[in-house]
This record gives sequence, structure tokens and C-alpha cells, in this order.
Amino acid sequence: MDVPFWIGDREFREADLELIRNTVQRFSRLSREEIAATLCENLPWKSPNGRLKVEACHKLLLKLEQKGVITLPPLRAQGPRGCRERRGGVVQTQLQACLRDVLPVIVEPVRPEERADWNATMATYHPLGYLRGIGARIQYWIRAQGPNGPVIVGAMLFGAAAKALAARDQWIGWTAEQRRRYRPRIVNNNRFLILPGVQIPHLASHALALAARRIRADWKVRYGFEPVLLETFVEPQYPGTCYRAANWIEIGKTAGRGRQDRFFEYGTSVKSIWVYPLVRDWRKRLVEPFPQLVEDEWGESR
Repeated sequence: MDVPFWIGDREFREADLELIRNTVQRFSRLSREEIAATLCENLPWKSPNGRLKVEACHKLLLKLEQKGVITLPPLRAQGPRGCRERRGGVVQTQLQACLRDVLPVIVEPVRPEERADWNATMATYHPLGYLRGIGARIQYWIRAQGPNGPVIVGAMLFGAAAKALAARDQWIGWTAEQRRRYRPRIVNNNRFLILPGVQIPHLASHALALAARRIRADWKVRYGFEPVLLETFVEPQYPGTCYRAANWIEIGKTAGRGRQDRFFEYGTSVKSIWVYPLVRDWRKRLVEPFPQLVEDEWGESR
């Protein structure tokens, strides 16, 4: 494997590969997960919040084995799993009102005990459905003031940005290397849902503005750094009215492939690309070095 190479803002050199080779050979009786944890301690390789990047390391080990650099110990049979995550209930809210009558609207992260309900609600109502979250992400509820107190009126999901997006990368002015290293500073609005029983004009754009105000702080608490740009994709049958009203910028079209499709295998509809800068000097921050490591496609799933 050619060195040096980068994973996020972590550079791997020949000395790192030698440490990996020696560790895998020396601790061949350990499980793959134990080897990955050992390597994260010794490299060291941690996210800004101090968590060992074990999942990222595990992916790197698999890639190195595929290239013939190392030979991992055989997979171990897994024991019986614990109780399954409970199946969530679909949130159903009926509310028709003017925006001023339901203020304050609140956008807040989903609590762990609410995640099953959020998953079920998004899977039921969103046109794209929802299976499970992968990688860095934050789920939000949108709450408004109903006749008897706060009620859930919508949901949002923010996660990792698309790996490669020609119109976006050209608009930013990225080289391929800059995109690989600095893409974690962009966060994608993967899902946005106003419940079908909710009829409140201008609620969607208002919720987007509220999310934009807090996403940087929420992301830093969870992942140790602040994003500087939001992105999203809008299906061709929608004009993106709420994004435009929330001052997002339409910058181009997708190529008609999936967000993570590197090998042109999965055709999708051509979507419009919208972005929202979170700071004034966003372009500068998308090319300057990170002060610390960040979560990326190699990062820990949460």
C-alpha cells in the first residue's frame, strides 16, 4: 500500500504500517476488535472527544488484508445477542395553525429512549424511508406548541456529507486531496420531515433556520469539532421552496448516482444540490488544517 496516505486528518506513514504489521503478527491470538483497539491506543488514533477510532481501524485492517499487507486472525463465532432494540411507535400529530400561534418552535436532539420512535416515524412518513443510521449523525425532533403543550410536528437527520460531488467540489474550489481531508467539515441534511397531519405555513423554513443555529454546537459536543457548511439534495419533483426561504443556496445538480456510489453501479434521479454556510469564512475553513482528528467515513458509528 502506497504511503503516506490520509484517513481524515490522520496521516499514515511507513512507520505506522510497520507498527500495524508487528501488532497483528504479535497478537494473532486476539480478536480483530481487540487488535484494532490495541492499535488505536498505540498509534494513537482517537477522535476529538477521546474515543478510540476502533471501527475506523477495523476498516483499515480489512483494506490492508485485501492488499496483502497483513493477515488477520480468523473471524470468531459470535455469541448470542442481547435483547433487541424495541420497536418504536409512529408519532401521529394533527395540528393546523399559523406559525405565530405555535411559537416557540423547538428543534432538539432525539434522546436515546426516543430513537426507536424517531426511526419508526421517519421510516413510515418520509418518501425515501429510513432503515438505520450509519456513521456520524444527529437526529432531531421538531416540536411546536399545541393546544395542550408541546407536540412533535416533524423530524430531521444530519449526517456525513457525500464523498464526491462534482458541482459542490467545484463550487468550493476543492482539489481531490482537499476533498478527502476536509469533507468532514460539511454536514448533510439527509432527512427532513414535517408530519403529514401538520399544516403550518412557513414551519419548514423556520425549523431549518433553528437547526442551522444549533448544529455546530451539537456536532462539537458529540464529535469534537464544528462543521462550517450544510448540504442537502432535493428530489426533482420538489422545488426546494423551504430551503430557499431559509436562505440556502442552490449550486447545481447531482450526477444521478447514490451518495456513496464510487463505481457507477447505482443509478438514481438527478437532484438539485443546496448548501448553507454556517460561518462567514467557511471557504477558508474548508481548506485549512484541522486542529485535531475528526469523524469521517472511516469513523466510529454512533
